[in-house]
Amino acid sequence: MILVAAGIYLSALVATGAVLFRLAFPRLPDHDRRRVARMGVLSAWAGGILILFQWSLEAGYLGGGNIAAATNPMLLGIVFDGASGGRLILVVAGLLLVQAIQLNNLAFSKTANSLSLVGVLLVMLAFVQVGHTVNTPRLVLAVLLIVHLMAAAFWVASLWPLFHLVGQHYNHGNTARILTRFGQLAMGGVGVLVLAGVTLATLLTGGLTPLLTTAYGQFLIGKVLIVAVLLLFAAANKWRLVPAFESGDATAPRRLQRSIALEVVLVVVILLITAVLTRVTSPNG
Repeated sequence: MILVAAGIYLSALVATGAVLFRLAFPRLPDHDRRRVARMGVLSAWAGGILILFQWSLEAGYLGGGNIAAATNPMLLGIVFDGASGGRLILVVAGLLLVQAIQLNNLAFSKTANSLSLVGVLLVMLAFVQVGHTVNTPRLVLAVLLIVHLMAAAFWVASLWPLFHLVGQHYNHGNTARILTRFGQLAMGGVGVLVLAGVTLATLLTGGLTPLLTTAYGQFLIGKVLIVAVLLLFAAANKWRLVPAFESGDATAPRRLQRSIALEVVLVVVILLITAVLTRVTSPNG
C-alpha cells in the first residue's frame, strides 16, 4: 500500500506538472514537446491504473489482507462509498483531462489548455478528500496542500525534460534560455513550496513538541531534511552549473545531468516518506 501510494503521488505530480511545464515553456523544440507529451500521458495512465489498484488494496485491507477480500464486491463498494471513492473519481477524471494539452502537440488551443488546467485542479482536489487535511481548519489546510502540491508538481515534472535538454549538443542558446527561465520560476516555486509546507506542518502537528516526540513529526523532520538537500542541489544548479553551461563549459552538461539525476532519486525518497506519513502514522498518533 505504501509503494502504490508513492507511485500514485509520483504519477499524479508528473502528469499535472507536465501541463504546467508546457504552459511555462510554450516554445519548447518539437522533439522536447513530444517528450513532455509522452511523459504526461504515460504518467496519467499509470496514475489511473494505480489508483484503481489502491481501491482494491484498501478493500483487501478491510477484509483481512487477502486476494478474496481485495476482489469482494461488497468490500469494494464500502471503500467506494467513502471518501476514497470520491478521491478515485476526481483522480481518474483529472488524469483524463490533463492529457488534452499533451495530445495537442502542434498548437496550443484555449480549449485544450482550459481542459488540462481543470484536470490539474481535479487531481489536486483529490488529495484533500482523505488524509490529515480533512481536519480543522479544513479549508486552510486544503488550500495550503494544493499550493504545496502545485509547486511540487512543476518542479518534479521539469526534471526529466531538463535532463534531456542539457544533454543535447544543438541549440545551446535556446537550452540556456530555458534553464535560466526555469531557475527564475523555480525560485518563486520553491518559496511557495517551503512556506506552504512549513505552515501546513505547523498546523497539523500543533507545535514544536509534537514535531519532535511523535512518529509523524520525526518522519516529517526526515522529509524536511531531504528536501533541504534537494534545495542545495537546486541552488548549485542555478548559481554554478547553469552559468557554467551558458558560458560554454564543456563539463557543465554532464555535471548538470548528474545533479538532476540525484534530484530525481531524492524526489522518490521524499514521496516514499510521504506515503509512510499518510498511510502509517498521523499527527495525533
